[in-house]
Amino acid sequence: MKKIFLIICVIAFAGSVAWFLKDSEKTIENPAYIVGALSKEYTSDVYHFSLKTPEEFAIKEAKQEEGTMITIEDLHSNGVQVLISPFDEDVKVLTEERIKQDVPDLKISDTQPIDIGDEYKGLAFKSDNEAFDGASREVWFVFRGNLYQISTYERLDPLLKSIFATWKFF
Repeated sequence: MKKIFLIICVIAFAGSVAWFLKDSEKTIENPAYIVGALSKEYTSDVYHFSLKTPEEFAIKEAKQEEGTMITIEDLHSNGVQVLISPFDEDVKVLTEERIKQDVPDLKISDTQPIDIGDEYKGLAFKSDNEAFDGASREVWFVFRGNLYQISTYERLDPLLKSIFATWKFF
């Protein structure tokens, strides 16, 4: 009888610990964003590229004064925006210095070069983009006469990386 009581106590204790840990996860500030399967394909026939997103994300394309804005987001406004604008320089390697020529007040940190095909290189970086509450993750590059500015909240960096990894020009 004592063994059964001891086993019940151990199970009850383990259940209490599991419940406490599960409940405490809800109070963590800024949890890491978990990316689901990227099964929905978006294709731009105008800019000749495709990418994949989570199935539940809506994709909207809108013409703007400075170019085309593509928003990729879920119901909670978690997502990525892509601004594509004409760029009249033949820049195969976009650097921090070149970005600063056009946007001198932009704060750029944690830069990483990004390969775009065999000939082009862009830049991934963290920034102070006000559209993303002053903490953004960005990927900028020039390709076929257009500047691509891909931006999201810094906390959604895993989403941006996952979507960008599926990006293909055709």
